[in-house]
Amino acid sequence: MPRGLPFPYLVTVIPDPGSLPAAVALFAYNRPAHLERCLASLRANPEAAASTGYFFIDGPRTPADEPLVEQVRRIALTSAVFRRTVVVDRGENRGLSGNVIDGVTQVLDTHARAIVVEDDLVVSPAFLGYMNQALERYERAPSVFSVSGYNYPRAVLRSPPDYGYDAFFVPRHMCWGWGTWRDRWQHADWEIRDYRAVCADRSWQRSFRQVGLDLPQMLAQYKGGDIDSWAIRWTYAHFANHAVCLVPVHSFVNNAGVDGSGSHMAASNRYYHRRLNCRTAIRLPAQVYVDPVIAFAFSRTERRSLPSRISRRILRLLNLPAAPRRKPAVAQPGANACIED
Repeated sequence: MPRGLPFPYLVTVIPDPGSLPAAVALFAYNRPAHLERCLASLRANPEAAASTGYFFIDGPRTPADEPLVEQVRRIALTSAVFRRTVVVDRGENRGLSGNVIDGVTQVLDTHARAIVVEDDLVVSPAFLGYMNQALERYERAPSVFSVSGYNYPRAVLRSPPDYGYDAFFVPRHMCWGWGTWRDRWQHADWEIRDYRAVCADRSWQRSFRQVGLDLPQMLAQYKGGDIDSWAIRWTYAHFANHAVCLVPVHSFVNNAGVDGSGSHMAASNRYYHRRLNCRTAIRLPAQVYVDPVIAFAFSRTERRSLPSRISRRILRLLNLPAAPRRKPAVAQPGANACIED
């Protein structure tokens, strides 16, 4: 029996489907140096040469962005990373949410499975192997809505020492290097049409907070127009459908965008890994279940300390900017030592 009590709707018999590599959907905008690092890391994955790669390049937001977006286009067109390359030039600026939702939908109209990578990610040489293995393993497990290649550093989240697998399930989607299937993606309601009916329900609020303490507020911010996040809506699709995301114990992904260069992420060292997972032999759970110890710890990963929460509340009330954070070390291809044993 697996550790803890599995939720009844998560216990699934897992078949062994085919082995075609999933298509890779890569989203880019105006950071050519980040895209080059991302592609260099993907090129080190043996599966890339057998995969179809789609580049979705968002259009410039301002005239000042046009030269950088043009550099990104040229890098995509000459990348030579994938067996087949398709470049989708948006022309106009759709923003990250519009680009991702439409792009993943386009890929899944043609392919049954997709792996999603943004231009600021640096992946290990074992990333695509792990992702394809997980997508194959859980393809007919309908309660698994996504698989992720990223996990928090051990200083933020530690798995129990008696946990026997190399990945675990949680109800929260992890959006840095992930994959899904066509039939799961179709369950998402991108407008969250039931929000007004559920947001005032305190029982619903408590339940959603068990997935992540920050999630009810993020969903309210999206519905209020304060943020434009596809990830909170995809996480809500997991929650509304009693579904889970597979997360590795040791991360296959670093986010180089936490250097402060992106539009949605301030500079931070909190999410950075000094070593990435390069293991090719991965012990995936034989059953789909949620370990309650891991789920409890995971739900609190984005909870800020009390002094931090008080400080940010005061700054918001006074309409002052947050204090600048120390610029972190940026992940470089080949700079990360590997966890292999």
